Amino acid sequence: MADRNSYKIPPAMGPNTVYETWKNEIAVWRLVTDLEKKRQALAVTLSLTGQARAKALEIDVAELNKDTGMDTLIHALDSLFKKETVDLAYEAYSKFDSFRKSDTMTMSDFIIEYEHRYNQCKRYEMVLPDAILSFKLLDSSNLSQKERQLALTAATDLKFDAMKSALKRIFNDGQGKMDEGATSGITVKQESAYMTRKVDYNKQKPSQGWPPKFNRGTAGSSRGTNPIDKFGRRTKCAICQSIFHWAKDCPHRSDPAPVKLTEGPCDNTPEENCNLTLFTKEHKTDNEIFMTESFGCAVLDTACTRTVCGKKWLDNYIDTLNNKEKALLVTAPSEKGFKFGDGMQVHSFQNSIIPAQIGTTTCKIDTEVVDVDIPLLLSKISLKRAGTVLDLNNDKAVMFNKPVQLEFTSSGHYCLNIRRTTPVEHVPESEVLLVNENMNEADQKKVLVKLHRQFGHASAERLKRLLESAGTHNQEIFKTLVGVVESCETCLKYKKQSPRPVVGFPLATVG
Repeated sequence: MADRNSYKIPPAMGPNTVYETWKNEIAVWRLVTDLEKKRQALAVTLSLTGQARAKALEIDVAELNKDTGMDTLIHALDSLFKKETVDLAYEAYSKFDSFRKSDTMTMSDFIIEYEHRYNQCKRYEMVLPDAILSFKLLDSSNLSQKERQLALTAATDLKFDAMKSALKRIFNDGQGKMDEGATSGITVKQESAYMTRKVDYNKQKPSQGWPPKFNRGTAGSSRGTNPIDKFGRRTKCAICQSIFHWAKDCPHRSDPAPVKLTEGPCDNTPEENCNLTLFTKEHKTDNEIFMTESFGCAVLDTACTRTVCGKKWLDNYIDTLNNKEKALLVTAPSEKGFKFGDGMQVHSFQNSIIPAQIGTTTCKIDTEVVDVDIPLLLSKISLKRAGTVLDLNNDKAVMFNKPVQLEFTSSGHYCLNIRRTTPVEHVPESEVLLVNENMNEADQKKVLVKLHRQFGHASAERLKRLLESAGTHNQEIFKTLVGVVESCETCLKYKKQSPRPVVGFPLATVG
């Protein structure tokens, strides 16, 4: 969890930092910092180096020590570092158009970087049709003609999500090469098998000698190596995986005694021959594939008690938002405990309220953020609030009394796209935080309850500072606010318990 004092230190702009990225970090920092507005420009100036610091020091300190000091500082730095919009758009397009998958890059990492570069183009209103975007992804994947044909066959339709899912299901060995068991877009799990030969030694001819000799010089074997199996692969030792001997001759055996399958024909009783099959299991994680499929989407998880997402997913989602949408972001420190399927317990480091669009309904999603690679998991409570009704037969759902088309990942989880497809109107802060003296006590309490919940059950002191910054200084309103916070059932349920004494008071006294 991030230290609260760290919010007073602004993000640094290093020599390799992109100026536009630094401006976005500063915008987020201004939303979470506890510094006064007139001190923010002074703190940012002291964190700058080189030309940026020299430019900032040219401004009069009195101008920086104002509520509008940050605007003055950013305007001065724009004149030095900001590029023209056309230049930035062309730079984003060039990086996206020239991007190709390298031989050392995994398919999952390639798709993540491909989407990141395309999102940069979308910020400048360069949007490609879904079919062209999927074909360009295929051409940039550095595949052979045979592999491209296999990917086209595995894609269910001319959609970018379908092509992305097909590439991840087929080329999932870590280096973007085709899995040997993948045919027609279906990944077949391979298991190595080692089998003994079934030989009836009682029928062995005397002229062949005893014990019978196995020919290790079969076709396809090289000098001193094990023979190949029926799949054309070199057989290996079941203990050390060597191709130069089998388990009975392995020097790494724990039992030094030699392996003997039979002791020889000591009597007329026929020997019972066994066919042995040894299996080895390969463990491959699908977490990278799951994360890539879920960027920009929310996974329906009815077993989750509270909506939660990973930091990597949130950073990718924020990168797709425009400046107006980023202004709607609300973050606050948080420390909620979660326990995932592997049994490991983690705690969130912040609470975020993000703008989203489910179907045609514009909404905000309140989520905890953990430092774990997981997508956005919509909890059962959130699904209930949206009035969700699942139609498993048609892979659809009804949310907010409107039909929503569901997608599903290669692991079988339902997910839905929450990226905005319609413009969002920015609501001024003064309208959101409007609490005035003309309201009666009931209306004031209703607005204060909404504020308390909207900002993640913030304390009365923080909400008081927020109202004061919006121009409210009425002490009666602040008294009502304290009553709202102290009577909140959620805060009472999850507040920290007061310390108990080690020893209790005596039950009786001597008179």
